[in-house]
Order: sequence, then C-alpha cells, then structure tokens
Amino acid sequence: MVILVIGLVMCGTSTRSLAQDARGSPPASVPIRAIVVTGLQQIRESIVLDQLDVRVGDPFDETVISRNVQRLDRLNVFSRIDIVESQDGDGVRLTVSVVETVRILPAVSIAITDADGVSAGPTIRLLSVRGVPHEVSATARFGGSTLIEFKEVSPFLYNRRLWHLLRLTYEDRHNSLDDFDQTSIETDGQIGARLSARSKVGALFNLFSVASDVSGKTLSSSNRDWFFSSGALFEYDSRNLPTNPTRGWWTSADFLWRGGSGSYVTLNLDGRRYQPLSDRQVLVASTLLTLQSGTIGEDVPVYGDYSLGGENTIRGWPFGSRRGKNQFINTLEYRHSIVPPRNFKVFGFNFYGGLAAAIFGDVGAVWTDPSDFADRFIGGGGVGLRIIAPFVNLIRLDLSFGEPNGDVFLQLGVNEKFVTQRNRVR
Repeated sequence: MVILVIGLVMCGTSTRSLAQDARGSPPASVPIRAIVVTGLQQIRESIVLDQLDVRVGDPFDETVISRNVQRLDRLNVFSRIDIVESQDGDGVRLTVSVVETVRILPAVSIAITDADGVSAGPTIRLLSVRGVPHEVSATARFGGSTLIEFKEVSPFLYNRRLWHLLRLTYEDRHNSLDDFDQTSIETDGQIGARLSARSKVGALFNLFSVASDVSGKTLSSSNRDWFFSSGALFEYDSRNLPTNPTRGWWTSADFLWRGGSGSYVTLNLDGRRYQPLSDRQVLVASTLLTLQSGTIGEDVPVYGDYSLGGENTIRGWPFGSRRGKNQFINTLEYRHSIVPPRNFKVFGFNFYGGLAAAIFGDVGAVWTDPSDFADRFIGGGGVGLRIIAPFVNLIRLDLSFGEPNGDVFLQLGVNEKFVTQRNRVR
C-alpha cells in the first residue's frame, strides 16, 4: 500500500524538517545561563520550555542539543528546529529557533494498495489547539476503495504522563483475497501512561463490524460480524528522531482479546533497530511476530488471517502469495544517504527532502498448523530508493525479486515498511 498526502499551498505554510547547529561547543562543566525561544506563532513558549530536559543553571554537555531536538521533534508541529549554543559570561546561552507548520493543513490523500488499486480524496489536519500541539484529522478517499476516517491523537508532552488515541473508520472495498464486497466500521481507542521518556503502557479497546455481500464469508449467518475487543500494550522508543531515525530501538508488545461473532486472542511482538554505520550509512533490522488463537472459519473469520507478498510484507512476491492465521516477517535493509535531509524553499515556502539508496532482504512465513511452520517460508530482496518527503515521511521505490519463476517487481510504498506491515496494510 502507498499513501501519499500532498499539502495545498497556503501563505506561511512550511513543511517538516530538522536541523541541529553546534558551534564551538564549550566545556561540559559550564552552566546554562539562559534559554531563549524564537520563531513561535501559535505554540506557547511554555510548551517548548517544558519539553526540554534542561533548565537555566543545569550543566551543559555535548548531548544537550541532539537530545532536545529529538524531544521537540516529537511535538510534530515544527518544520525546522535549530538549537544553538553561544557564550554567556561564564556559561552558555541556548537559543531554540523553530519554524511552525501551518496550524490547519488541508491536503489531498492518495492511497495505492496491492488489493484495491488507487483511491484519493481530501484530508484536513489540525495540528494544535489553543497553543498546545494536538492532532485531529478527517480524511475521505474514493476510487479503488471508499474510506472515511476521523482520528484524534494526544500530544507527546513529557510533562504529561497520560496519553490517548481515538480513531473512527468506515471502509467499503472489494476484498480480492476472499472475493467479496466488504463494508467495515471500526472504533479504535487507546489510553495509557508514560513510564519514562522512552516507554509507555496502555489499554486497548476496539469495536469492529464487517458486512459481506455474499454468504459464507462471515462467521455470522446474517452476513455481518460484530467484534468487541480489549487488550494491553507496552512500547519502548529510543530512536534519535521519529521522523527520520538513524539510531535507536523501537519495540512493542500488545495483545487483544476479541469476542462477539467469534472469539480469539491476537499477540503482536514487534522490534526494529536503526544502527548507524557512518554519517551517511545506516542498517535497519526489523522482526514482527503475530500469533492468533482459534480456528479459521469457526473462531477467526476468513478475512482475519494474514497474507505475504507485495511491497509491505515479502517483496519480490505477488500480493497474496501465502496465507495463514499467524505471521513472522523479518527485514534487513542497508541505506546510504545520497542527499542528506535538508531544507529548501519553493516560491518562498519551506520544504525539506532527502534521498537514499537501499539494499534489502525480506524473509517470512504465514502458517495455520504449527507443523507447517518450517515449510511456509519465502524470501526476497532487491534494491531501491528512499525519498524523504514532506507529510508522508518516506516514499519507497523498490526493484525486487524472489519468486522462483524469476519475475522482477517494481513496487511503490509509503512510510517505513515496518510500520505498514504492522498496520496490516496490504
């Protein structure tokens, strides 16, 4: 699946990028004498100062700048972040210069999926409310599938322990794997607490309904399934920059119990490592394991299984090459930055972008019977380009191979593959 979000040009609009400037770093023992914030328009200065992990009087060290660029990046409201230190008496002055993104962002959302083809439509995002970062979005897409979605996400504020997410989705599409017209309504809620700057826990709640236009596709004889679910999650994130990570870990564990038309439990274990090799080279490794209880067609609906093949699972194989109740997907990718991420202006508007080359390999399996696990593996690999772009984060263009007949696939994807495979984007 590919999702492109193209922003409409507005006066004062700037897109998201990051910068860090360390000039003549002073000795680590000197104190911070002043912290000055410039460039704010909508966001309150107190929000920025609270997000920083240093205060006036604290000692300065060489990690202060990179560490706090990361913390400000998590607010998701700045197109540029510069933190510069300068001498101030017997200490240093930190100047935090930011450029805000537009508060209300109208855009065009385009989705290209292996299953549904192309769909497009309007989307609007509200990025702050009364000077506080807070994302609220509404999206409608039409074409290969019809989707209407409302999403609200709490800001990543380090001084607030509680966090939450709410998503309401209506989708009407043709399920090409199971050959029926599928209409679904879903309410997804998450709420929890931050244990530290890097970890959080939460409770999951979900209400999910699927209707079919033909018999035999749902567990219910009425051709409409209803599921109510609850569960829990744990997440650890030590990535240096969420928008374009080059160092650190992202790991997650969650389980969800579903009841209603069927009854089964889903467990997800997801891990990703970003390992820098040099200033322009990074090695990315990921693994995803999903296990489900129950029996397909009795406890688990046929549309609740997993498939391999396509840009977001095992590249080099056609969409839906393998299917099963459980999945295990692994990826290793080497990236070399051709054009490091940088800011540029077009007609006076701020944008950012970058380009990297990639060499990758995927291997994984889906299975239903545990005795078949070893025989269900497939693998693929190839080369590609990674385009760092506004609004969409990462665009992937891959030339891949793996299928025994020797076919070569040209495939397009958006966002990290590890994110899309976790979200069951196919």
